[in-house]
Amino acid sequence: MRSYLILTPPGGPDPDHRSTVVLKDGFTWEGFVLSWIWLFWHRLWLAGLVVLILQIASGLMLQMPSLVPAGASLGLALSLLVGLEGRNYLSGSLVRRGWVLEAVIFAQDRETAEEMYFSGLPAPTPAPMPSTSDWATGIQPTGNGPSLSLFDHGGR
Repeated sequence: MRSYLILTPPGGPDPDHRSTVVLKDGFTWEGFVLSWIWLFWHRLWLAGLVVLILQIASGLMLQMPSLVPAGASLGLALSLLVGLEGRNYLSGSLVRRGWVLEAVIFAQDRETAEEMYFSGLPAPTPAPMPSTSDWATGIQPTGNGPSLSLFDHGGR
């Protein structure tokens, strides 16, 4: 079972909950392989910049024969750190921006987590149906009769 974080935007969720975020808590392969790109993609600018600078330093260390083990260790450590803690940092960043952590749900997959969360919400009140207009009731507009064209211009 995995845990999923349910976050709602500042000011409350939309009536249809389209802005509600369901975030899987755990390891991210994208964050592991593309560390600074993943951080920039999720608008974690400061962390992305720090990781980019440290990965450049790691690459420079790999070019010096005496620092190859340190450079490889630094690069692997950065990738592991972003892979393991990237989603935690993302959820923390959203909470600092005003998002509300509504629930933590343990489920087999994302669809099940969404179903579990949204099934516990109160049902929305149905909106009244719009009144029928003349075209929906079959009343013909005034004129010489029905038109065979795309638009009826009063029989002209």
